[in-house]
Amino acid sequence: MLERADNRRVVLIKSVETNNRFYAIVDPERGIRNADTVEAMPDDLVLGIAYPCLEDGLNDFAVIRTTFETIDLFPDDDPIRDEMMAIINDARGNLLRRLHELRDKLGSGQAHFLGTDYDEFKAYALDIVHRGYPRRNLDSMMKLNVFSSVAQVEGQPESQDLLYRFEFHYTILETIQQLPPRQFIVALFEEVIRSVMDDANYTAKYPFDKRVFQKFIAVMFINYATTDPVFYGINRKDYGVSADKEMDDTPLYLAIRRELQQLEQGVKAEGEFEPAPLLPAPLEPDFSLAASFPLGAEPETLSVNERISFEQASELVPSLIINEEVLMAPITSLCSAAALLIRKSDPETQRFARVILADASSVVKELKRLGIISDLTNDPGSCNPG
Repeated sequence: MLERADNRRVVLIKSVETNNRFYAIVDPERGIRNADTVEAMPDDLVLGIAYPCLEDGLNDFAVIRTTFETIDLFPDDDPIRDEMMAIINDARGNLLRRLHELRDKLGSGQAHFLGTDYDEFKAYALDIVHRGYPRRNLDSMMKLNVFSSVAQVEGQPESQDLLYRFEFHYTILETIQQLPPRQFIVALFEEVIRSVMDDANYTAKYPFDKRVFQKFIAVMFINYATTDPVFYGINRKDYGVSADKEMDDTPLYLAIRRELQQLEQGVKAEGEFEPAPLLPAPLEPDFSLAASFPLGAEPETLSVNERISFEQASELVPSLIINEEVLMAPITSLCSAAALLIRKSDPETQRFARVILADASSVVKELKRLGIISDLTNDPGSCNPG
C-alpha cells in the first residue's frame, strides 16, 4: 500500500500570548499560513527553534536598555522617571512571557533547537563557565559594547584577553552540570528567567547588562556555535521570509521540514526526542578552533554537517540580525515612550504620540523594503494603542 504523501507545509507561527515565534509543519486544512499569528501556540505541534525565534527577545532587551539610558537624562526627583520605569516593567513582563514559554516547551520536549548538537551546547556552556571567553569577541559578534562596558564600569584594565564567565547566581552549578543536555539547557533558561525576575537587577543599566543581558547574549551565541549554519537562514534564498513569499524550497525551510519530520518520528517512538549529534562532541571544546573554508567564500557554500566555532559564528550570523539589534533598539524605545504618552488625557499629546508611532512604522517598513532588516522584524509602531 502506498504511503499517503505528506502535503503539510513549514510555517513560522507567532503567538499573541507571548510574542514568541516557532516553526512547525502544519496541514493546510488547519488554515495556518506562514507568518500567521495565533492566540496561543497549539499543544499538538512539534515546534522548532531557529532564526528568528531567539532573536525576537532582543526587542524587549532593547527597550529596557535604551530606557535606562534615557532615564539618566532626568533628575532623580523628576516624575517622568516613574513613567519610564513603567516602560521597563512592561518590556520585562514581555520578556518573562517569552522566556517562560521557551523554558517550558523545551523542558516538555514539545520545542527543539533545530540543527543543534545538545551535547556540544552543554559542553560549550560549561567551558564559558569554567574557562571564560574573551569579552571583546562576544561584543564584536553582535556589534555591541556590552561585555567590555561592564568590565570598564568595574574598573577592569582594558585587555584583548579579558574574559567573560557565565555565572550561576540563582541555581547550583554542581547540580546543573550533572543534568542531561536537554535538562541542562532548560536550567540555563531558568537562570536567565530568575535574573530577569530579580528587582535588584533593575536599579540601573549596569546591573541589568551584567546580570541579565550578558547571560542572554551568551546563550544565543552558544546556540549559534553548536548549530548547523543552514538554520541561520543565511542563504540569500532565505532572506525576506514572509506570508507573501514562496518559502517551501528555500534551504532554510527544506532543512526545517527535514528536521521536524525526524523529530516527530522520535517523539512518536520514544515520547521525547533529542537530536543525535552530527559530529562527536569534543572532550574539551576549544572556541579558537575553526573549521577550514576558503577565505571570502559565501556562507551558503559551507557543508551542511560542518561544525563551527564562535569565531565562525560571528562571520556567518546574517547582517540582518545585527541590523535589527542596532537599528531597532532606539526605534522600539521611541515607540514605547509614544505608547506611554497616548495614555495621557491630553488630546494634543495623544495626537503627537500617534504621529511618532506612524512615522516609526513608516521607517521600519522602508528598512524592510530596502532589505536592511528582515521582513520578519516586529514593527513596534504598528500596534497603535488608544
